[in-house]
Amino acid sequence: MRKHLNTFSATFLIVASMLGTGILTTTGIMLSLLKAPWAVLGIWVAGGILAWIGAWCYGELARTMPRNGGEATILRELFSPTLGEIAGWTSFVVAFAAGNAASSLALAAYLGEALPGASLRPQVVACGALLLVTGLHGLLGPMALRIQTLLAATKFSLLAGLTLYGIFLAAPAVAIQPAESAQVSQATAFGAPWGLAMMLVMFAYSGWNAAIYVAGEIHDPTRNVRRAMMVGTTIIMLLYVAINAVLLTHLPAQELDGVGPVIAVLVKHLFGAQASAVFSGLVAFALLSSLGVSAFLGPRVLATMLEWFGKEHSDDGMPAVVTPRLVWLQAGLSILMVMTGSFVQILTVMGFLLGLFPILCVLGLYRRSCDLEGRPLMLVRYVFAPLFVGVSTVVLILGAAQSPHEVGIALALVGMFFLARAGMRRFA
Repeated sequence: MRKHLNTFSATFLIVASMLGTGILTTTGIMLSLLKAPWAVLGIWVAGGILAWIGAWCYGELARTMPRNGGEATILRELFSPTLGEIAGWTSFVVAFAAGNAASSLALAAYLGEALPGASLRPQVVACGALLLVTGLHGLLGPMALRIQTLLAATKFSLLAGLTLYGIFLAAPAVAIQPAESAQVSQATAFGAPWGLAMMLVMFAYSGWNAAIYVAGEIHDPTRNVRRAMMVGTTIIMLLYVAINAVLLTHLPAQELDGVGPVIAVLVKHLFGAQASAVFSGLVAFALLSSLGVSAFLGPRVLATMLEWFGKEHSDDGMPAVVTPRLVWLQAGLSILMVMTGSFVQILTVMGFLLGLFPILCVLGLYRRSCDLEGRPLMLVRYVFAPLFVGVSTVVLILGAAQSPHEVGIALALVGMFFLARAGMRRFA
């Protein structure tokens, strides 16, 4: 397999994968759940630390299995082929197809802010964006990746520039006050939607593990995969916490409560309605990069699974005959989700399943077949891994209790694997 990604490319892939729908849309939803700005900021910090610990653990796994496929490859080699196939199917459907659905709806929301007078139907705009990006990937090939990189850099520059302006040049309008007793009792009460809020944060930080999906295409993967994940996750964590600090110190909580395009509201507050419309249009345009990252990574997961079934592949590791079909299959699933599910529903289903399989992968560090001789075993196996597994498990249990309907949908998606498996075997 051709090694065409260096450390910088892999790090940028992490940043581009993480930076997207979550930070642009979920702060207002979390504020409507927790009601306390200090709790929202704290949960962003906690989510970043959890992602950073997960990146460290995954880095150790990548040292022993530097191959494409992500969780599918890890679980297949450490536990069983069937579990690996379930993880691969779930990654394809949830991490990438559902992720694209959420990103396309976020794009539609920001385009609506950019064109307030236009009567745009979000589902139609979202489907159009999905078809556009999928078509470009099919027509432009490698050039599409260069365009995607430029869009991702634009998105990062816009958010980083806005954050720096908010921190150093704009005077805060409100302060994140010490928690009042009523806020504390509401936010810490049993049954408060901490689990659901944390699942939204886990979705926002999803992508910290993107490098393991293309580990076989990275130069010196035993060193560079973990390095890319650690650096990329750290950059995004600092940016996310800083953006939310700016949001929560420049806007009253009631203006953000339940709002989707929170960045558009912030820009309107700082620069006015016209600037907000222009900025929202740029964000919507840059969000095409999030769709592009998934179009690049998602088919590689299913391609790896087809490889297991004996399908011939080309020099770059992708099945030569089915690559366009896989890209269009993913787009079709995304469009189906856009037309049938709400934005919050999609995020909740994603948060649950995106938290489940990383737990199993990190537990793989305790398998004898995971050879970590000479590694810092004490730190990984007795500090980081238990922390990641314990916190993630509690979050999933709380989230499942608060959103049983969405969890049922998530489990049904996993159950669909057995139908897809039969189809893939027949196709391969």
